[in-house]
Amino acid sequence: MPLQLPAAVTNLQHYLLVATSALNDTGFERTVIFVAHHGAEGGMGFVINQPMPKLEFADVARSMGIEEILAQGRQQPILYKGGPVEATRGFVLHSTDYSLKSSVRISGDFSLSAQADIVSDIAKGAGPRQLNFCLGYAGWQAGQMEQEIVQNDWLILPATRELVFEVPAHQRYTYATRALGLNPLNFHSEIIGRA
Repeated sequence: MPLQLPAAVTNLQHYLLVATSALNDTGFERTVIFVAHHGAEGGMGFVINQPMPKLEFADVARSMGIEEILAQGRQQPILYKGGPVEATRGFVLHSTDYSLKSSVRISGDFSLSAQADIVSDIAKGAGPRQLNFCLGYAGWQAGQMEQEIVQNDWLILPATRELVFEVPAHQRYTYATRALGLNPLNFHSEIIGRA
């Protein structure tokens, strides 16, 4: 019999996965992942709380040969380690005030763009008002995300604009665990499994 999600949740698109201690000592320790797609064939999401060390948006602009159009005096977006799949490809999770023909609307609050045009627009200061610029993504095969949830690797939390865009990256994990009613320093997957 296939694994089932909790009765109230049938599709995790635009939910957040919050890592439990079961993922400690893995690449997903203390991560918060925005689920951009979830279906029978699997899922796709983006880590939104792990800024890339020593890599800046200006480096991306330079690699594309567009550094001269960087808007002067404008704060450039943080680059996030979005996940291990296609780790050098850029994906922009952003507010719905901006759209390209290729943009995918995930919900009323979130869209996803992966075309080079969005990088140029961000560089010029004409991109989305709120965004997470992710390099790479996390992917799940059919049934894998459900399996990981059932074995208490992840907790589920509805995504909010505040958590995804406004809370500083280094505070998102703590914010998410507190939103779930947990103390991020004390919770363990074994305790959660008995709840």
